[in-house]
Amino acid sequence: MLKMQESSFLGVDGATSLKAEITGKIPELNSAAHYRSARKLVQDLGGAPALKEELIYSGYVDSDTSKLTLLDRPMNIFALLASGTMKQPDSEPEQDLLGTFKSKFMICKNKLENDINWDNPDMKWVKTSSMARQHRFLTTRDLHYQWFNPLMFGLVPADDGGVNARAALAEVEQMKAAALHFAKNNGWSDKVGLFVNVFGHNNVNSLFIHVLDMSELGPAFSYHDFKNMPLDDVIKVLREEAASNFLPAPVKTTDLPGLLEKAGARRRRDTTNDARGTGNFFFAGTDGATSVKAEVVGRLPIIKDAASFRAARRMLTEELGGMATLKEELARSGFIDPVTGNLTTGTRPFNVFARIGGGVMTQPGMDKEQEYLQEFKDHFIVCSNLPANDEHWDSDDKEWVGKASMSKRHRFLTIKDLHWQWFNVLGFGLLPESKGGAGLGRAIALVEVMKAAALRYTAICPGWTNRVGLFFHVFGHNSVNSLHLHILDMAELGPTFWHYEYKNCPLDVVLKVLKEEASSHSTGAESYGLMAEVTAAATEAAKAAAAAAEAALSASRPSVRCSDGLEILTLNVGGELFTVSRQIMLQAPPDSLLHQMFVEDTVRLSNLDANQRPFLNYPATAFRYIADHLRLLAQLPKTNVLQPLTVPPSHEKQVRELAWILGVEDMVLCTPQYGRNGKAAALRPQLGRSFCCMRRRAQHGEISSQLSNSSQV
Repeated sequence: MLKMQESSFLGVDGATSLKAEITGKIPELNSAAHYRSARKLVQDLGGAPALKEELIYSGYVDSDTSKLTLLDRPMNIFALLASGTMKQPDSEPEQDLLGTFKSKFMICKNKLENDINWDNPDMKWVKTSSMARQHRFLTTRDLHYQWFNPLMFGLVPADDGGVNARAALAEVEQMKAAALHFAKNNGWSDKVGLFVNVFGHNNVNSLFIHVLDMSELGPAFSYHDFKNMPLDDVIKVLREEAASNFLPAPVKTTDLPGLLEKAGARRRRDTTNDARGTGNFFFAGTDGATSVKAEVVGRLPIIKDAASFRAARRMLTEELGGMATLKEELARSGFIDPVTGNLTTGTRPFNVFARIGGGVMTQPGMDKEQEYLQEFKDHFIVCSNLPANDEHWDSDDKEWVGKASMSKRHRFLTIKDLHWQWFNVLGFGLLPESKGGAGLGRAIALVEVMKAAALRYTAICPGWTNRVGLFFHVFGHNSVNSLHLHILDMAELGPTFWHYEYKNCPLDVVLKVLKEEASSHSTGAESYGLMAEVTAAATEAAKAAAAAAEAALSASRPSVRCSDGLEILTLNVGGELFTVSRQIMLQAPPDSLLHQMFVEDTVRLSNLDANQRPFLNYPATAFRYIADHLRLLAQLPKTNVLQPLTVPPSHEKQVRELAWILGVEDMVLCTPQYGRNGKAAALRPQLGRSFCCMRRRAQHGEISSQLSNSSQV
């Protein structure tokens, strides 16, 4: 069997494009040192030919002309403006301020609302608003791809129309002169800043230089500091390269799988290559996306429920070329062996769960835990996080949030079958059987069996509670390009769980959508009957799922158990987040609704909000008065008395009504109560004005009397 030669592509955070690889390896790109590193990295990854191939693949470069495309999809805004295909209103006067430079360059504006909100500290605007009160962009009218981004300056071979570092330097110095000429003629201050966003950290794949009046900067400037590369640093590095007669390193054809394939044919697919027969596909190019993975994230920044998972699958099949495109992207970045169709298990790219599933890599100490899978161990493997990530599961330090385990007990379940169709749930059941696909029925069966296996593991493994959460990260939001199910003990969640809440897609959501698709397609419905053939254990999946129904309900509860036994709950009360211990609320009389809500999860968890927090449809302010009174009662020594709650007149009626509904009216509003804290020393008695309770029965009698009197008038 032929073995695919490994590339220089590491696949950082599951990167499937050069753009994502650069971002993963160089998360900050705002200095000459970073710029040097980025240029060296792109050379190691195949140089200008590899980057050109990616731009052709994603529709940004015309393979025949080597120029930037002028399409609606992908929309490349500065290329459209530079070519005259698109015009900005009232832009001509500013072009004249370029003087003689206007034949080569163009000044562009930000959106009006972004300019207006340049100093708005609201994060809604900080991410998109102009970085200064005076903020413009300079672009070039030359649409050859060598000028699309500073990363490529001087790296494109001469036989592809490229110029050397010395000529590129001269061009960039003209760009600088043009920008400064514009700023001076426009009456700006002498504090002018010129910045570029190097490929990987750019959101548009055509040249734009930020021209800023630094005398009045907005919060967006600091927000984007990590990627604001001074143009002078670009000039500095190009001067170094020009002085050393720098020439691009020779490109190895094995640096990226399929590098020499003609990419132009990929951008427009024949309908026969599309599983759904939808014909041509084009990237929208959201935020400069050059891959399916980046496009999914750009258009679906949150995938954690049925609606967003459904939308992701539809987008893949109806707009992005389906499984054929997805396979090609994974193969290009080295994650699929083109000979076997299996996930690769080498070190470049490093696909950790594929390596474990394929037996190439083992984790110390996990042999015993593997036995807890029992009959499922022939198909699946339980994996652990790095020890340091497990140790810091509850750390609030920004160094660990987003990297640490999501709960005190966090494991992964992966599959031994390395066929690429199982690399992520986004593609489950979408590969046609004619292409070696298993069909929707087998995909549903696999998810069912994974659920059963995970629950079997947690039921046997010591230390786990019955509050088990099972989550997938859908392609785009995944950091590893091989299947892994997150298994979490929801009784003790850490900050990383909430950090990744936007992409924690429950296993049951995946099942729901797959079953919807199976029921709406006859072929899927027929394949669904093949479930039992996957493994004998599949027949037990439904039983295991039913037995875990109560645990699955509890799994949605955001709670933390403290060392002293207190269980801290986070609730959504009337649209406001509310944190309280379960023990506080259980002080309510046993026969009250309030007590029942917190002693029986099924009552309190009957409604969940969009973030899977328990939702109580009560007035938040009134509920807070009642809960705070119970907090005081819990802290007061048993020898002291807490007087009934006194409420401001503006809230008095609402608090009384809610206390009546919850069954705590007498306890909270009428009768003094002894404290519940047996460990605290007695306090000096305090005088307090009691609250005269209007009994519900008396109120009804009073109302009846009033009605009787009114009828006599």
